[in-house]
Amino acid sequence: PAFLVFLIGTLAFTGILAGSYPAFYISGFEPVGILKGKVKLGGTNYFTRVLLCLQYAISLLAIVSSIAFYQNSIYQREFNLGFNQESVIIAYVENGSEYETYRNAIAQNKDIISVAGAKHSIFSSRYNDPVKVASKQLEVDIIDVGEGYLETMGLTLIEGRDFEKDSETDRKESVIVTKKFAETFGWDKAIGKEVIWHDTVKLYVVGVVKDIYTNGLWREMEPMMIRYGAKENYTHVIVNAPLEKLTEINASMEQAWKQVFPNRLYNGRYLNESMYEAYTVNNNIVKMFVFLGIIAIILSATGLFTLVSLNIIKKMKEIGVRKVLGASVTNITRIINTEFIIVLMVASVLGCALGYLLVDMLMDSIWDYYQNSNVITFIISVLLLFTVSGLTIGYKVISAANMNPVNTLRDE
Repeated sequence: PAFLVFLIGTLAFTGILAGSYPAFYISGFEPVGILKGKVKLGGTNYFTRVLLCLQYAISLLAIVSSIAFYQNSIYQREFNLGFNQESVIIAYVENGSEYETYRNAIAQNKDIISVAGAKHSIFSSRYNDPVKVASKQLEVDIIDVGEGYLETMGLTLIEGRDFEKDSETDRKESVIVTKKFAETFGWDKAIGKEVIWHDTVKLYVVGVVKDIYTNGLWREMEPMMIRYGAKENYTHVIVNAPLEKLTEINASMEQAWKQVFPNRLYNGRYLNESMYEAYTVNNNIVKMFVFLGIIAIILSATGLFTLVSLNIIKKMKEIGVRKVLGASVTNITRIINTEFIIVLMVASVLGCALGYLLVDMLMDSIWDYYQNSNVITFIISVLLLFTVSGLTIGYKVISAANMNPVNTLRDE
């Protein structure tokens, strides 16, 4: 109810405010002047031009925002998070024994590319601990994974090697770090570097992978350290499969789950579900600004049509005289449109500037990684604005420019 009262109150206030100007303006006329025909209505003034300029600037603001958020949705959908988020399914088990049982059950599906186990995983679970290199200490994200994890998750090894299967040395003292981890500690060559964990545990870097955006695009990426975990601690079953067969494989995994764990609900999920929220937020904002942009531009086009019509009424005699003196349609069109083109150009500059600031402010409050509005955004927005404006008043202006001057001058 409070919101409805607010909406009705806003509508009433806006209507009264908008109607006050013409009401007070007309009420100031002298009746004698009106009856003698000395009062001429029509045309524009600085006030109406400012209003039209603001109206179009707000319209352009909404258009710029909708296009910018649409471009950002494409940018974020194609953003490389450092791992394969499209064709991975994760299911959760209690321990390493359950992992082996379930892994053997789903391994019969020949369409599965690879299966890996892990205690922690990206977007699923990880812990944060301080590590020390020389005198520098930093808290980093840490995950314990099993053999084949890098390949199954699609992590890209850019230096060094993967963990060796069943290697006790790797379990005790080897780690793989992200590129940001290496850059944070100022390493040009990270392989063989020593990392102190829990003050006494010495770990040595055997590999470097591309940066992994563990927080998605919402927050700044954290440095990450990957350890080789013991198989008895596995709680994740990670499956990599062809994208076109992912739904079928998920269904077969659920069927296998019901056979292996009949008393528990299947908990498998697609990894890209974690990014679904980002896409949803983006798409909803796009829809909102598209709606606002359409409404705003319709109102602006209506206002422009009205002012152009009034301006033509005011200049009827001038147009007639110019036609008699041989003025072309192009010349008369220019006379009618000049002030409105100036208004639209000012509105374009103002709308683009406000759009850039608003889009950057909104995106920065939602994500740490996004694509702000660019030159293409503004070019498309301004072209759309001028196209709609041209279509709105084109017929009216051309009709005025082609009218018979005899009729106009005789009426005058």
